[in-house]
Amino acid sequence: MVDLIYSIENFVCGFPLVIILMGTHIYFSFKLKFPQKDILKGIKYMILGDKKNTKEGISSFKSLMAVLASTLGTGNIIGVAAAITIGGIGSIFWIFISGFFAIATKYAETYVVLKYRKKDKKGKYYGGAMYVLGEKLHMPLLAKLFCYFLILTTLGMGAMIQSNAISSSIISNFNINIVILGIIIVIPCAYALIGNEKRISNISSVLIPIATIIYLVSCIILMYIYRNNLLSSILKIIKEAFNIKSCVGGIFGSVMVKAMNTGLSKGLFTNEAGMGTSPIFDVMVNEKDIKKQSIISSTSVFIDTVLLCTLTGIVFVASGMYTITENPALIANYVFSLIPFGNYIFIFMIVVFAISTIPCSGFYGSIAIKYLFNNKKSIKKYRIIFLLCVFIGAISKIEIIWSISSIANALMVLPNITMLYKLKKNITSPQS
Repeated sequence: MVDLIYSIENFVCGFPLVIILMGTHIYFSFKLKFPQKDILKGIKYMILGDKKNTKEGISSFKSLMAVLASTLGTGNIIGVAAAITIGGIGSIFWIFISGFFAIATKYAETYVVLKYRKKDKKGKYYGGAMYVLGEKLHMPLLAKLFCYFLILTTLGMGAMIQSNAISSSIISNFNINIVILGIIIVIPCAYALIGNEKRISNISSVLIPIATIIYLVSCIILMYIYRNNLLSSILKIIKEAFNIKSCVGGIFGSVMVKAMNTGLSKGLFTNEAGMGTSPIFDVMVNEKDIKKQSIISSTSVFIDTVLLCTLTGIVFVASGMYTITENPALIANYVFSLIPFGNYIFIFMIVVFAISTIPCSGFYGSIAIKYLFNNKKSIKKYRIIFLLCVFIGAISKIEIIWSISSIANALMVLPNITMLYKLKKNITSPQS
């Protein structure tokens, strides 16, 4: 059974999916006249915009922090190290390329969901890819499939894997009972999730800026430590990204293709562009200008993948640790241990990113349950199951959950991408 799941993962998450995603990223980059040009404008909107929630919805800033909370996590640190060990150092270049072009897809999917969002009886906005697929495009089967894949993703990737990352990092450095630790992890997650989107956004707006700044400063310090290796490491990354050894195993066994496939797929894992998750949160913002909000949302890809993942990858390559061990966690632990209080900073970042991700994932799953069943009892049952998964993830070994979650992640892309292509004529560029 386990081998079957691994085989399905290799097929579903393989090169064809990467081609579909990158094709979409590139297509919308050209169609929308490269919204990447507006990233600085998006950062300006984020910094200067209103940071207070209203009765109608949440602020653009807090929405972005919640979106970043759902994407910043183990993928930015351990996931980048894993990309190097699986696909070689050239995968870092393809993570960067994936992030750059993914900005356009993030803009497009946010724009569509905001364009067709609705208001409930209390005047609050709601929506998501499932609503657009079901009500605008009259494709109820795809809408339901999107929801089922989303629920599976939230229980695996959002709950179990993130809580496991927290417990693993703490247990390896401190002597604490794992069951007690699991309970401790569940409590703040339950508090945030029960408080719904406004509490989640309020917590994220405090934790994420602090953790992101610490993470960025840590990367800068590490770049200074490895300053003599930086230029050569960047050149190695670029060279390896295009290192075609087709004479060994054919084109699909080449170093380039392996690096490309790994880098692009890890890019999807970390920024979620094309999956349709973050617009579920963006739809609730009180910003009326959907182009402006779509630009703000797309900055999450820039911060998450283009900036932080790329810097992390360069530092890991410059350290040379990937030549000594193939264990991603050991690479990350060793590199961050070189800065003052590095072990504690590493644990802090893993804990904050993961503890912020968990409630956001639970919220996404709650919206999917609401669309499928439309009753409060089902949402309560889902949240109990979700928090139980958080606890199980914290105290268990969950290797197979990675594969199941990766499959669900990949399958979510298909209905969401279908939505984008069906409504491509209705998406306008930031410049028009």
